[in-house]
Amino acid sequence: MKNCWETAQRNIFSELISFIGKMAQENLSKQIEYLKVKNEILRKRTGKRILPTPIERRKLLKFGIPLGKEIKSIITIVRYETFLL
Repeated sequence: MKNCWETAQRNIFSELISFIGKMAQENLSKQIEYLKVKNEILRKRTGKRILPTPIERRKLLKFGIPLGKEIKSIITIVRYETFLL
């Protein structure tokens, strides 16, 4: 009986952790979509080419490289081909 109870507790705990993870993922996805829209609006308002400084380029690479090819869908300052260089 105790083993059955422990298994049930683990299942409930696992489901709870999974639920919390899904909620966090959904929230992060919404934040990313908001930031993409905001970025698009700001880019349209500047109307000119943005040239990142060497420090800014390093920062973009630091955070962009871990995204792999997913960076293609969010990169706006430089072309993806330029980012790879």
